[in-house]
This record gives sequence, C-alpha cells and structure tokens, in this order.
Amino acid sequence: MAGIGELKMEAIKLKANDGLELSVALSEAKETKALVQMIHGAQEHKERYYEFIEFLTENGFTVIISDTRGHGASINEHYPLGYMDGVGEIIDDQILLTNFIKNRFPGKDLYLFGHSLGSLFARCYLQEHDAEIKKFVMSGTANYVPGVNLGIFLGRVVMLFSGKHGYSRFIRNLSGNNKDDSWLSASLSNLERYRNDPLCQYDYQNSAMLTVFSADSNLHNYHKFKCRNPDLQILSVTGADDPITGGEKGLKESLDSLRKIGYQHISSIVYPGLKHEVLNEETNEIVYRDIVDFLSK
Repeated sequence: MAGIGELKMEAIKLKANDGLELSVALSEAKETKALVQMIHGAQEHKERYYEFIEFLTENGFTVIISDTRGHGASINEHYPLGYMDGVGEIIDDQILLTNFIKNRFPGKDLYLFGHSLGSLFARCYLQEHDAEIKKFVMSGTANYVPGVNLGIFLGRVVMLFSGKHGYSRFIRNLSGNNKDDSWLSASLSNLERYRNDPLCQYDYQNSAMLTVFSADSNLHNYHKFKCRNPDLQILSVTGADDPITGGEKGLKESLDSLRKIGYQHISSIVYPGLKHEVLNEETNEIVYRDIVDFLSK
C-alpha cells in the first residue's frame, strides 16, 4: 500500500491479453456506495489523479485507475513508453479493469471517467460496453477533428517507411503537435509539475499517434455504437479556454454526436477562465464538487 496524504492506494498488477502487466491502483472507500473507473489523458500517468481520487474516496466512491499501456509503469520491452498499437487493445485493457472491480465489489454500480485522450478512449468503450456503466464523466472533452481520416491514411503511408516505433515529424505535425504547453492549465504550479515530470515529457511513437487519430475517428463511426444503455447519464466538464474541445462549436458537436448515437441524458459544465486540465486548476475544488454531485444523484 502506498500513501498520498491520507489516501491509501492498493497497487495491483493485471495481466493484459497480450501478457503486458498493467500497473493499476485502487482506492477503497470506507463504505462504498459506487465504483469509479478512470482513464487518464495523453502522455501522462495515473499518479496525477491521486488528489482527485482521494476526494472521490472520501465521498464514498471506490476508484480504480491504470496507467494506459505505453504510459507510466504499464510498459515492457515490447511496449515501451510512448507506444500504443490500436484502440482495441486499450479497450480490452479497460474491460479487464471493469471485470476486476466488479468481481471485487459485486452489486455496486460502476461509473466511467475519462480525461482528454481518456475521454476518446472512454467513448470508444461505450461502443460495445455502455451497459457496464450507469454514469459517464468526460473532462477536457476532446472533439472530433475534421480530416482525421485523411490523417490516418497519410500516417499509415508514412509509417510504412519509418515504422511503428519511429518518430515521424510529419505524423506529429498532422496532430498539430505544439511544444508550447501553456494551453494545458492556467495554474503555473501545475504547469511546473507537469514540465518536471519525466513521465509526461516524451514523444509518442508513430503507432501511438495513429492510435490517437483512430480513437478520434471513432467518434463519428456511429455504426459501431450499439447504444445498449440509452439511459446512460453523461456529464462533460471543460474549461472555457481549452482548445482541445474545439471551442463552443466543437464541444456542442461532441455532445450532439452522443445524442445522435441515442444518449439523451447529457449535461455540460464550462468553467470560465479554466483551461484543459480542469482537475488541476487552482479552483479545482469546484470541479471536484460538481463531479461528485453528479455521481451522487
């Protein structure tokens, strides 16, 4: 058990379908009223969510989170830091976590949370598995990028020459990759922690970039969404100054896409003055409370 303040995290290793050991953390509430499964964002790791997890646990939610494969400690010689090889493997890993926590805490409702790239993966999770969860929260809600399918095609052509594990500048440029990270947060202390964290300061390999593109493309692959749980309760929390949402137009399109799929219980909170990492801003307690209020309804 590792402590973060008063938080006690149980360290767990779960073996994925391909043998990769996923680094997982679980925080158990004293009296569990529901379960929360979390998916972190791009080029980061689960420990960045421990403060929020502590708040959730104090409010009666037992939380499970893993380092997404190719991130944090979910790596090996075949799956190094910055490597992903398709959305399917990511979703299989998340289902592994879902089955683990449901078996550990039978009879408890499960809620899903995804930040940024995690919000893309979480929406891909919905395609086949929305019946597993009762509520879904997105933060830093990434939008569908027009032209992403052309980016996938061009990226695959380039990858034929530079390989899955290469670092093609062309592929990175397709994503609008920008070394200026000030868009992440209005909090200078949060930016400083991020910049000094070696598990956040690395580039994605070519295959990982294509995985990101594919996850984004899936948002408009409506035929893949079975919508077995149309009563799913969905909340989006975003900063008004977050470029990843695509602005007001992009955020509206993201929520309208979910409605088109068949989900009707969708709400959104936009925080003035906040940027991408709403959980790590100076006023994050407001965001924390809004999420807990939604989960507690």
